[in-house]
Amino acid sequence: MMPNGWVNPLRSLLDGMETPRERIEDYLDYWAEAAPLAEACVEAGARLTYADLRCKVDTFTAELVRADIGEGDVIAVLAPPSSDFLASFLAACRLGAVWLGINPKYKRGEMLFLVEDAQPRLVLARAQIDGRAFAEELAAIAAQGIPVRLFADIAQDIDRPNLTRAANPVAALVYTSGSTGKPKAARLTHRGLIRGALVRSSVWRVEPFRTVNNVPINHVGGLGDIACTTLVRGGCQVFLERFTAAGTLKAIGDERISYWYQAPTMFQMCLDAPEAATTDWSSLQAAIWSGGRASDDLVAALVRVADRIGVDYSMTESIGAITLTPLTDQPETLRDTVGWPDPGRAVRIVGLETGQPVEPGCPGEIQIGDDWRFAGYAGQPPLSSAEWFATGDLGQIDVDGALRLTGRAKDMFKSGGYNVYPREIEQAIEAIAGVVSAAVLPVPDTLFGEVGLAFVVHDKSVIELSHIEAHCRAQLANYKVPKRFVALSEMPMLPIGKVDKQALALFAEDLAGIG
Repeated sequence: MMPNGWVNPLRSLLDGMETPRERIEDYLDYWAEAAPLAEACVEAGARLTYADLRCKVDTFTAELVRADIGEGDVIAVLAPPSSDFLASFLAACRLGAVWLGINPKYKRGEMLFLVEDAQPRLVLARAQIDGRAFAEELAAIAAQGIPVRLFADIAQDIDRPNLTRAANPVAALVYTSGSTGKPKAARLTHRGLIRGALVRSSVWRVEPFRTVNNVPINHVGGLGDIACTTLVRGGCQVFLERFTAAGTLKAIGDERISYWYQAPTMFQMCLDAPEAATTDWSSLQAAIWSGGRASDDLVAALVRVADRIGVDYSMTESIGAITLTPLTDQPETLRDTVGWPDPGRAVRIVGLETGQPVEPGCPGEIQIGDDWRFAGYAGQPPLSSAEWFATGDLGQIDVDGALRLTGRAKDMFKSGGYNVYPREIEQAIEAIAGVVSAAVLPVPDTLFGEVGLAFVVHDKSVIELSHIEAHCRAQLANYKVPKRFVALSEMPMLPIGKVDKQALALFAEDLAGIG
């Protein structure tokens, strides 16, 4: 329930929002006709106009047609933030195929899980990314009977393919782990990606729209929040092969970035870098964070480098922002809030015990129930229009209608803007010979917001903690690897036979107290 008499400040900003087009690829065709010479993307100094980008999408579309890709087929893409990523996504959309991004940081086992679960008809890949060669990983994928095609081997086509207009409402799969540790594929729709992009670019309007895309392509932030928002707005995105503070700061100055959207950790690393002191910030109109809480010091620092700042609250399953703030130069207005609900969304707070909506000012779980959210998880029944989706986040609506986050109901934490699921890590540790049991908890961290602390019961004659950590680094993406491992002789247990994580949390506080 919302407080009586409150006025949503987003409503006036969205009153003039344009009518959404039907499919995300429609925006490529629109800008290629309306502004063919406008820059669409920049990558390592190479510049593509919207006309150039459409030619590249034509080439990739022809390649997919030759591979007999059609409506509903999944194609997987191993690439960094790049024109290959963007063009392959739009080519898949044209055919009604479903696009799946693979993070180059993933280890072989993580990649194989994705392709075995999603069963793509084709994998498009770069042979090398950021100095890492993928010959072994791609060979292992091909051994599963899945064709692999390198981007470098795709020959340019001159003629545009003659296609029937696609109808598949699902544009992409983004994997997000569940509390069981097994990742699930969220089905992101064209309408959700478009709505999210239109809302963000309307509430956070800058001119010209130039941004940096340095987020892995398998993340909804890189695909939807940045890439689709830029495309819908007709702006330019500067691709970076990977995130570094120095590279991001150089792009801001050299490419006259006006719109900077990052996780708080990424902002903090940039502003702490020595290059920040000599960066040309004069073009930066907006700095917006998502994926975690920004400290008061960080918010104050962002105000010093950007004309205005903002924040949103979103998740993979919401596709676009659930709540967001107008841009402001007053940092105190953003303290402890994640903004107001998008007026076009259905958002409610329900009591944990009752499951019923609560009064304003009362805490509960945040739920969304609109048509802009994801279409359900692959392999599961689609969400019905009448069904509310429980986010697992706890919050309350304040007297002014703004949402305040208060915690999480699910056993998940955010580290540097990434969702981390303890059970996935625990299962990886418990698979090691010599490990009896493992429990992973989040602990506060000044840079990443939260990081994992792993408690491990193990046979020291068989395996050492250093080897357990090395195993995690070999099997898991780096943001999932606990930053500290602690050996226990036994786990504290509850009477029902489960690990007592509250007792471990108290132990973790004691550990923090002694450094």
